[in-house]
Amino acid sequence: MILLFDVVERHQGEIERRHGDQLLPSHRQALQAMRRYRRQGSDLMVLQCSNCLHRVKVPHSCGHRSCPHCQHHESQRWIERQQAKLLPVEYFLITFTVPAQLRALFWSRQRTTHDLLLKTAWQTVDSFARRDPKLKGVSGAHAILHTHHRRLDYHPHVHLIVPAGVIHQQRQGQANGKEWR
Repeated sequence: MILLFDVVERHQGEIERRHGDQLLPSHRQALQAMRRYRRQGSDLMVLQCSNCLHRVKVPHSCGHRSCPHCQHHESQRWIERQQAKLLPVEYFLITFTVPAQLRALFWSRQRTTHDLLLKTAWQTVDSFARRDPKLKGVSGAHAILHTHHRRLDYHPHVHLIVPAGVIHQQRQGQANGKEWR
C-alpha cells in the first residue's frame, strides 16, 4: 500500500516548483500535516479488537480535513448523521457550476465568491419552489460546496440535495397552518 506521506514526500518539490505561487496557506498546511504523520517510523498507536483481541499498530493520523486516510471514518459518520435527518420523500441532486471564464476571479476572491455561489444557488431553488404553480411553498435543501474537481483542478461548484416537495402555507385555522406536499 502506498502511503499518502510517500506521495507528498516524493512530489512536494515538484508541486512547489510548478505551483508554488498558486498554493494557498491552507494547501501548504495540508501538505505539512500529511508529511508529519502516516509515515514509516512515525509514532504508532495500538488498536485492539474487543472480540478476538487481535492487535494492529497504525500511525497516528494527521487529522487534516483533506487527508483521505484520516477523514474516511469521519466522513462516514457525517453521512450517517445527514441520512438520519432525511424526510421520507424522494430527493433531487442539483449542481451549480462556475463557468471556466469566471474561475480566475473566484480563485482570487474565494471567501466572497464561494459565499455568493452558495447564496445564489439557494436563492434559485427557493425562488423556483415559491413561484412554481403546482408547488407555491417553501423548500429545503442541503448544500455542499466543492472547490476542486476529482483531478484536483480548481472547479468551484455547489451540490444541493433538494426534497421533492415543499411546505405549503394553508389558510388560518387549520392544524398549525402548514402542510407538506
